Amino acid sequence: MDLGLGGKRVIVTGASKGIGKAIAQGFLMEGARVAICARDQTTLTAGAAELSELGEVHARSADMAEPNGPASFVEWAAGQLGGLDVVVSNVSAMEASDYRAAFQTDVGGAVSLTRAALEHMPDDDDANVVFIGSRAASVGVPWMPAYAAMKAATVSVAKSMALEVARRGIRVNVVSPGDVSFPGGSWDRAQHDNPKLYEAIIKENPFRRLARPEEIADVVVFIASARASFVTGANIFVDGGATKSLQL
Repeated sequence: MDLGLGGKRVIVTGASKGIGKAIAQGFLMEGARVAICARDQTTLTAGAAELSELGEVHARSADMAEPNGPASFVEWAAGQLGGLDVVVSNVSAMEASDYRAAFQTDVGGAVSLTRAALEHMPDDDDANVVFIGSRAASVGVPWMPAYAAMKAATVSVAKSMALEVARRGIRVNVVSPGDVSFPGGSWDRAQHDNPKLYEAIIKENPFRRLARPEEIADVVVFIASARASFVTGANIFVDGGATKSLQL
């Protein structure tokens, strides 16, 4: 299936490793041109070097929690790419209970990023925004209540933004992963530091395993493509069936 992403200009934040890096890789494999960012320059440089083997990659360190961080990165990326077609907001402070810090990054940073990007995007249904959410938005997470609350807010922001920009032909969606394991990630650490929690999460999933980053990336790339041209305002779970409640 040709997704029609060849030559598209794409931003992916938090793309030095894990889900973000897999998303950038997915777009590159479809022929898109990609600009990525992350906070840690060393990890970003290493990730960008690997990704550059697949296509055109521009990388710059940026902090979505900084007041001008998101807009500054967008301006730079749009200059490097000659405009923007797709923005993937993959950002989280991963705060357990600090609501102020969580809001500043997860909601404030994501909104600032997407608002700045919309100014560079054409009025076209090939142009779209994808927020990376979490199944945590739809369930109780007593050990990370601030994170869960901000991801719920992200879904609300996306729904409102989708209605706002629909007349421009721009689509806005959320892809909400379940629990994902990758080297250096939180569940990779939990496997060693909190094996009881890790095993409980494994047993909770109908597939009895955690997701791989590329399984999330494949859905993001499809949703950002012309093949999903009538999908907007949606919150799409990629969680192996772990969220058992109905979406009504």
